[in-house]
Amino acid sequence: MLDSRPLDDPSEIRRFQSSARTRSLKSVLLFIAALMAPLTAVDIWMAPPGDSRAVISMSMTLLALWSYLMLKRKRSDLMRLPLVVGILFLGSWAMYSYGSVRASSSFSLIASVVLAGSFLSLRYVAVTLLASMGILGALTWAEASGRMGPPSFVADVRYWMMASVILAVVGALLYYVRGATDEAHVRRLNQMEDRLRLEFERDQSLRRFGRIFRLNPTALLIQLASTQTVLEVNPAFERSLGYEAERIVGRPAGSLWATDLHWREHLRVLFEKGSTGWQQVLWLRANGQAIDVWVYSELSEDHSGMLITTTVAERLPGGAETAGTLEAAV
Repeated sequence: MLDSRPLDDPSEIRRFQSSARTRSLKSVLLFIAALMAPLTAVDIWMAPPGDSRAVISMSMTLLALWSYLMLKRKRSDLMRLPLVVGILFLGSWAMYSYGSVRASSSFSLIASVVLAGSFLSLRYVAVTLLASMGILGALTWAEASGRMGPPSFVADVRYWMMASVILAVVGALLYYVRGATDEAHVRRLNQMEDRLRLEFERDQSLRRFGRIFRLNPTALLIQLASTQTVLEVNPAFERSLGYEAERIVGRPAGSLWATDLHWREHLRVLFEKGSTGWQQVLWLRANGQAIDVWVYSELSEDHSGMLITTTVAERLPGGAETAGTLEAAV
């Protein structure tokens, strides 16, 4: 019996990966909220009159918390679209309020694409990418044609904090994605090692069984349970009954029995109990001669399906339990 642990079920692997992805996204959303909240306070405190953009950072904080709450309630369907649309809208609003696509807020478009690519479906990645390119093109045209306000490129703490927050978010996304990728890679390596070990142990068992089967002095016959077709016989079987392995493999096992009724009763007992016990029956040698033999069949399972292993002896083995003759049974 193989001692390796069983391979993970593919559906279980997918559930594990989905759960890990959800946990990572929750952490990123809390990280965004934790960074945007102090940015809101700094913006209110340091912004000149009429130049505060705290409402944008506060909206981003609320959006991150809303998305986290939806994930916690297992309502990701109410999280995906608002999150993507919200980030794109707030990033566009920030660039417009700064009066230029060259503002640090333009990095938020990059962050939105990375976020979608890390945790959402490929459809959301494509939509987010196309929307970001469209928004960037529209705002570039608006700035070039003078349709935006005067650009503000004041290098202050607010600029540094906004750029740092976006960089931190992108870094967090890459950190969690890299961690998830490494974990999935390790799981695949473990799966591959387990599979190779199982195959090696199976091959060893097959080789060991093959040696025992060939060297066994008792006549043995293996047949497929579904069709009762002979799959293999050992040399002792060839010597006892005069059949050559090449000529008997592929034939119905019932053709070895002198009486079809006894063969059918033998099968009935086998499929009903899993084994037949020793039964005295008439078999046919290769030359057509009917001989008295004792047969014992049992069911076993193999990677190729259910098999029947039949042991044939001219005399009842010492100490063996007998099921009697089939003439009495039928």
